[in-house]
Amino acid sequence: MHWVHVNFNNFQLEVRESPIPVILHLWAEGCGPCDTIAQILEEVAVEMKGRIKVAKLDLGKNRELAAQFGVQFIPILAFFKGGIVNDFFVGAPQKSAIVKWVDKTLLTSS
Repeated sequence: MHWVHVNFNNFQLEVRESPIPVILHLWAEGCGPCDTIAQILEEVAVEMKGRIKVAKLDLGKNRELAAQFGVQFIPILAFFKGGIVNDFFVGAPQKSAIVKWVDKTLLTSS
């Protein structure tokens, strides 16, 4: 596993205070598209190691954090840089679309 599971207790440290950008995967148990994204993010985490961190937030177990994001649909990917959300990606895209989104967001959020 090449990502970190976040919750209310470690969100600040792992996401907001991360020295590198973070892709936060907001997901829930029983969400098929969320499982698909998780497999893709495992590959992306390996390929982009050192450039980004991948974190997972189980919305069913972390409702307080979910409320902060105003989540209405899942899966959602949130891109954090410097502790701030720079962009969101909603839905279950192909790996190539995720990589393109990450590369674009890294460039535009520099």
